[in-house]
Amino acid sequence: MRQPAFYPVAASLRRVGGVALLSLRASLRTKVVVSLLALLAACVALLPRVVKGDGTPEGELNILLTYTLGFSFGILCLATLWSACALFAAEIDSLRMQLSAVKPVRAAEFWAGKWLALLVLNAVLLAFVYGGVYAQVQLRMCRSGWAEAERPASRRVARPVLPSVEEEARKTYEAMRSEKALPEGLSERAVLRVLAERAPEKYDVVNPGEEVRWRFRLARPIPAGEKVTVRIRFDTEFSARAQVTGACRLMCADLPGSAVQVELDDFTQSEIEFTVDTRAFEQPGAAAAGPAALRDFELAFRHTGDPARSAALMLRFRQDVVLLTAGGSFEANLARAALLQGSVLALLSAFGLTLSACFTLPVAAFVATVLLALTMVGNAVVKGVSQEDEKVWWNRPGIWVSRAVYEATRHAMRDEPLTALTRGERLEGAALASALAWNVALVPGLFALLGCGVLRRRELASGD
Repeated sequence: MRQPAFYPVAASLRRVGGVALLSLRASLRTKVVVSLLALLAACVALLPRVVKGDGTPEGELNILLTYTLGFSFGILCLATLWSACALFAAEIDSLRMQLSAVKPVRAAEFWAGKWLALLVLNAVLLAFVYGGVYAQVQLRMCRSGWAEAERPASRRVARPVLPSVEEEARKTYEAMRSEKALPEGLSERAVLRVLAERAPEKYDVVNPGEEVRWRFRLARPIPAGEKVTVRIRFDTEFSARAQVTGACRLMCADLPGSAVQVELDDFTQSEIEFTVDTRAFEQPGAAAAGPAALRDFELAFRHTGDPARSAALMLRFRQDVVLLTAGGSFEANLARAALLQGSVLALLSAFGLTLSACFTLPVAAFVATVLLALTMVGNAVVKGVSQEDEKVWWNRPGIWVSRAVYEATRHAMRDEPLTALTRGERLEGAALASALAWNVALVPGLFALLGCGVLRRRELASGD
């Protein structure tokens, strides 16, 4: 009797599920999961009580969402990496892998089953942490009576329409060349790369009496009558902030001739935020002819401080000026943050499993720890290296290694969801899809090919 075409696939999936189930049972028998669960529970329950905020709802959210979730995620990262390093290595060292080699289980099925078991464990632990934090957020909102504006939100972020970092780097390079200010000993390519890397951190100066304008195009139009929030972060001399004043004028290109001006006289904080109801753009008698959705906006800021007393303002146009619009619920944003962090745990699981197949447990744990530290140091070096540092020849090997590590890990490290979650900024679906594709599919697939190849040659039949 001929077997159905899907039978081999179904049989393989059953074997993968069997390996995953056995791995989960083995973890529960060693009480590793129970111990880790108790540690995470202590972190979620005690850390908000130990770390004190400034007493404001924003400060309490920062502790709950950034400190508590961040610390718990760090514990999960280390536990996941070291546990993955032990899965294959422990079975190979104890010769238990030989018992599996005579069964019709392929190396890829072993690898996928172990990886699936780690994914399930991490999903349970991550859901426990996020559920505990969410419960505390709800408890504090009810107990303290937070106002609507103080509650956690999810808002879409629109940044100014600016030239690309490559175009800005080329423009800056040409200006430096015309002024004969190019650094010596560096090629054009190296200078352009450094300028492009620093473009997001570049500060622009707004002196008293000057005006700057930014154009925004929302990814999704908002209905007429919805609110738009303007957020501006700046840097200036602290002692001169009391003398700084300004005026913001928000215009809607979809409604020509309409504008809302807001006078700003409190620059004691480093961030200013105000909300504009788009109904204020409607002109009498023209509401019926206005568009049903608004997309294009223009924001103008004028420094109205006294030139003799006021200090200049410094802004990073690519980061510090944004428009915020409604973007769903906080609960959905929290779930997206959990998925982003779960994708990183999936990547660490695949990495640890591959090391476990290649080395013994002590060597795998050592290599994993060193590479993890090298990744963190490499990212810090790339962000902080200067052109003067690159001129010194003995610094260049370290910089080259740091850049290589950064390029290899930047896709996995670029999305840090907790800051956006705390600030009420929506984690967009495109970033989530990219993280899932990179951290859950592409890179683990490459690790699986390497790990299965090594595993097959170490303990399993080569004819598999």
